[in-house]
Amino acid sequence: MTRTQRLTGAVLGALFIALHLPFLPPTLEDLDSINFALGVRHYDISQHQPHPPGYPLYIGAAKLLHAAGLSEVHALSLLGVLAGGLALLACMRLFAALNDEQADTPFVPLAALVVAAAPLFWFTAARPLSDMTGLAASLGVQAMLVTTGGLAGLTVAAFLAACAAGIRSQVVWLTVPLLVLAVLRLRAGLRVQGAARAFVAYGAGGAAWFVPLVFISGGPAAYLKVFYSQGAEDLTGVAMLATTPTVRQAILAVQYHLVGPWGEWPLAVAVLLLAAAGVVVLARRARRTLVTLLVAFGPYLVFDLLFQETITTRYALPLVIPMAFLAVRGAAALPRPAAIGLALGLIVGGAIISDGAMYGFATMDAPASRMLADMHLAVKPDGAALPTTPVLAMHRRNYYDMRRPFQWVGDQLPSFAQRLATPPKHEWLEVVNYWNAGGREPVWFIADPPRSDLALFKYAKRPVLYRWPFRQTILLGGARPNEMDWHVIESPDWYLGEGWSLTPETAGTAREDRKGPGLGGISGWIRRYAQPVTLMVGGRNLADGGPNARVAVTLDGATVLDESMPPGFFLRMIPIATMTGTGDFAEVRIVSDNPQLAVEQFDAQPAGRAVYGFGEGWNEQEYNPTTGVLWRWSSDKAALLVRAAGLGVALTLRGEIEEASTSHVTIRAGARVAAEFDVDRTFSRTVLIPKELMTAPETVLTIESSAFYIPAETKWRSQDRRRLGLKLVECSLSAVS
Repeated sequence: MTRTQRLTGAVLGALFIALHLPFLPPTLEDLDSINFALGVRHYDISQHQPHPPGYPLYIGAAKLLHAAGLSEVHALSLLGVLAGGLALLACMRLFAALNDEQADTPFVPLAALVVAAAPLFWFTAARPLSDMTGLAASLGVQAMLVTTGGLAGLTVAAFLAACAAGIRSQVVWLTVPLLVLAVLRLRAGLRVQGAARAFVAYGAGGAAWFVPLVFISGGPAAYLKVFYSQGAEDLTGVAMLATTPTVRQAILAVQYHLVGPWGEWPLAVAVLLLAAAGVVVLARRARRTLVTLLVAFGPYLVFDLLFQETITTRYALPLVIPMAFLAVRGAAALPRPAAIGLALGLIVGGAIISDGAMYGFATMDAPASRMLADMHLAVKPDGAALPTTPVLAMHRRNYYDMRRPFQWVGDQLPSFAQRLATPPKHEWLEVVNYWNAGGREPVWFIADPPRSDLALFKYAKRPVLYRWPFRQTILLGGARPNEMDWHVIESPDWYLGEGWSLTPETAGTAREDRKGPGLGGISGWIRRYAQPVTLMVGGRNLADGGPNARVAVTLDGATVLDESMPPGFFLRMIPIATMTGTGDFAEVRIVSDNPQLAVEQFDAQPAGRAVYGFGEGWNEQEYNPTTGVLWRWSSDKAALLVRAAGLGVALTLRGEIEEASTSHVTIRAGARVAAEFDVDRTFSRTVLIPKELMTAPETVLTIESSAFYIPAETKWRSQDRRRLGLKLVECSLSAVS
């Protein structure tokens, strides 16, 4: 490594640190970071403060910064930032050694700059986690092993490699294979002596931190008990390729560990293509370098893809180093101006992505922290306590993810009258049971955004959504707790039990449970209103070409509908004149003689509110299981059946079109045109329909789209013959005066 390269590395590391200091995160964002912060506050791995194997050297360094006056959050994040700067200096030394046949070229600093600008590297440095500190230690040891040629340097490197494992256990996969290679590359007469010295030095380095760790943990038996319980949890509680060897899991592994580190797929594709070219270049011109690179990072690559959680992107942090080096070596095969231009393009592209993500991450609290702060303020608005104590309900994932944040906020956590159970896929049912047992306290439901079972409740307040304030959330892949929604349900209009198919998720649950109108009947509960009520029921007889299905709807035991439904969709509006009876809610029950009948639409509203349902021309609801986004396709002409009691209505349409750049949309109320407009590929539009067009007891609003397509005619593998017009993630209607 030349003097210029050392100076360049030092300047690059210093700039990296300086540019991160204004952007230290304000809150903890992950279960592991909370464990580390609790460990800084009071070290006890039996309480997962931090979690096993214990990270004693990492916590020790953080405690020193905390003792200097920094908060636990800033002590941990500053440690990562400082480590990031040192990692770049180590990168310069490692890359210079790997690039020794072209030592005077500008590609060594360019490769280090690609590393620095890589979104995952830039972003992870500021996170209060051990990943960057462990990587810096690994790179330092790797640089020593690649550049050392004697027994003394090998012995020191072996000792430091073992010490580095006390920072982060994954360091072993990045240092031990290269340590073995360094021994094998010794002169034949020195190999046995080198292996012996390396073995003793490694044992001494490990014992330096491991023996005290076991002692303060209560002895070997106590430590092993905690360690094995963590290992069992790691193997059973997460999805990894080794335990889930499927094509889908392999695709996710590539997405999160090879594409994810670069934030956006165009940058990732460019890096991966250039890296592939770099492998070819090294295989032809510098095989020793390629072997060194494979030994240094290949074992970790295998370990990472197979035995670490697939969706946790930060585990791929060490892979940024070889990808950056190989990408620059691949670019270097081109004429120098083009090669430098490509490398600079990777640096600028990475820097733009990194800057946006870092700014959002540092300027806003993590979603869980924001939600808990809002809950704390909601308990005592204006200094006065709420008149009632809420009941806490959660989706199961949130239940597990929020346990440590609850512990971290301590007495800032609101008091709850009750915490409901979280049975898998049936969390909503615990709320139903609470209401049916007479519970009337407000329900605070912490919801997982991809879930849609809360569609089985109808209530007034919109949820508060807690999201990361930047687009490249894959950089936080696997973070727990992640994004979430806070629903406050004070007085539901209605709520439904088992067997309803209002969303694809609840339909799947109904099928798994063997519940439905034709499988024992389904029940719901409607608030008793003093005024007349309109009951809307819609769904499908899924017995294609089969017999009609009888549908009987009762309210408090009195029949309000008894009809035979042919195969296909059905929609009925049922007027209810009065709702006499006892209790706050009346029970509605739907029974069928056909087990293939599904109820997919339901509503019940008093006079003065609009009730609507999806009629002819609509397709079944679909959803993205990863994001939870629901949508419904209209055809070229789709009808909404509306009862608005002579009121005007506001119709909101939000969605997109496919296979066309624009579409002309016409809204008709009966036979009269209510509105016409053009939409682009994505759109959001609200249309006011005056009450003069809504005078009939039931009005049909027709949505016509000039652009539509049949997938089977445009996609060669599709058998879908539906006419798809507008893909609507929102099609809602409300009464206006």
